[in-house]
Amino acid sequence: MPRLPQVCAVVLLTASTAFAARLTFGRTIPARQNLAGAEDLVITYAISDTDKISTFLDVFLDQTNRSGTLRVLDATEEKTPARKRRLRRQVKEIPQHYRVEATLRINSFTCQTVEKSGQGSSFDVDGNRVRRKQLWIDAICESHIDALSKSSKKLAEFSVRGEGTSPRVEELTDEERDIALEQAARYAAIAAAEEITPRRIRESIVLADDAPEFDEGMAMIDAERLDGARRIWESALARHSNSAELHFNLAAVYEALGQLTTADLHYDAAKRLAPKDARFRYEHDMFRRRNGWRK
Repeated sequence: MPRLPQVCAVVLLTASTAFAARLTFGRTIPARQNLAGAEDLVITYAISDTDKISTFLDVFLDQTNRSGTLRVLDATEEKTPARKRRLRRQVKEIPQHYRVEATLRINSFTCQTVEKSGQGSSFDVDGNRVRRKQLWIDAICESHIDALSKSSKKLAEFSVRGEGTSPRVEELTDEERDIALEQAARYAAIAAAEEITPRRIRESIVLADDAPEFDEGMAMIDAERLDGARRIWESALARHSNSAELHFNLAAVYEALGQLTTADLHYDAAKRLAPKDARFRYEHDMFRRRNGWRK
C-alpha cells in the first residue's frame, strides 16, 4: 500500500510524455544525383551480357516507384541476340499519357562470378564434428547509367555495383551460381535506385507548451494551418520578445514551412535566451544536423 504514490507518479509521467504537444512534418532528403527536379523518368535502353538485367530492372523500378518521389517507366523490351538482352525502343512506344521529364540509359550491365572454397565443419551420421571442404560462388554485378533531360543534356552519370554469394555446399551446381548472381543484381539495383531517389521522412518536434499563446497556435497546427500558427506566434513575439519558448516554437514552425534560415535564427535565439535549458541546445544541434548545416 505505501508504494501506491510512487506507482501513480510513474503513470502520470508516462502519460504527460505520451501526450506532449508535437509538431510533425515531412521533409525530403535530396538524392546523391541531381536530376534537376525531374520526377517522371523513362528507361530508354539497357544493354547487358546477362539475363540478370531483368532482375536489375524489376528491382530498380520497384525501389524507385515505391518511394513516392519518382515515377519511372521501363520502355525497353527483350531482343536477341542474348548478349544484348534489352535495346532501345522508339519513343512512340512510350504511353501517350506519360509525362517524360528525363530519360535513363543503362549503358552497361555486366556480372562476373568466381568459385571459392574453404574448410568448414559439419556433423557426420554419428554426430561427430568433422572438417569438410566447402564450396561457394561469389558474384559481382556492375552497371553504368546516364540520366538525360528531354533536350538530351546529361544530368547525371554514375556507376553502381552489387555483390552476392551462394550458400556453402560440398558440390557446386547451377543453382548456387544463380543464387549469387540474383543477389548481386538485386543489390546493384538497390544501389542505383538510391543514387537518384529522394527520400521523404517525417520529423516530430516536442513544442514548448508553456510559451505565450501556445493554445491558439497549437489549434492552428492541429488544423494543419502552419502559416496561421506562424502569424499568431509572430504577433505574440512582439509582446514577449524574451520568451525562449516562443522563439523555439516559431523555429519549429518555420522549419516545417521550409524556411530554414529563419528557423535557425529562432532556434539560436531560444538557446541564447535560456542557456541552461538543454533541450534548446539539443534541438538546435539536431536541426542543423538533419538539414546539413555547418556551425
